Amino acid sequence: MRRALIVIGKAPEPGITKTRLVPFLAPEEAATLYRAFLLDAIELGLQLGWERTCVVHPRGAASALKAIVPRQVKLIEQRAGGLGNALAFAFEHHFEEGFERVVLIGSDNPTLQAEPIEQACAALDTHDVSIGPTSDGGYYLIGLRRPHLELFEAIDWSTPQVYAQTLARAQQIGLRVRAVRDWYDVDGPADLDRLQRELRSAPELTARNTRAVLRSLATATST
Repeated sequence: MRRALIVIGKAPEPGITKTRLVPFLAPEEAATLYRAFLLDAIELGLQLGWERTCVVHPRGAASALKAIVPRQVKLIEQRAGGLGNALAFAFEHHFEEGFERVVLIGSDNPTLQAEPIEQACAALDTHDVSIGPTSDGGYYLIGLRRPHLELFEAIDWSTPQVYAQTLARAQQIGLRVRAVRDWYDVDGPADLDRLQRELRSAPELTARNTRAVLRSLATATST
């Protein structure tokens, strides 16, 4: 069975990336932190040992991402703008290439572990869709075993209704859905505070890149 782990990512650009962390962080600091988030998501994907780990990204980001992403990770430029289009394209592309299980994750969940991803993949043996909800009403993970691209239509993206609307959409289409454990996105200062508290008690290898950046930011603040 050919499995693909897709990370939805973007180039870490000051003033464009993680703007909800500004002015709590400077634009350059927010971009550096997002770079660490993305690298931690990629490392998690590589640790799974699946047949492919890739980053699907907006147009124009390839050169910046190529400079930071490991060579074994494939970069795929999305065809059109918008999150719904990006998700649909990511799945369509991989099913066209013959992958049989495709799981997609975001790049804002640096402490995410392999277990829910593996559970999501296993759930596709008996379900059409696997999904991991976030605490803000969205989802951090979605998996498919067929290209049900209509699942990404009629969704109010970047709102607290995304998860509920996706479940409703799946029901309309007649798809069987299995949810895995919830997680959280690091979007604003409160999420960042939660992340820092979690890392204090987490194993040292958890979110290795994110942990290093947070330590450097703390050191810079204290000097």
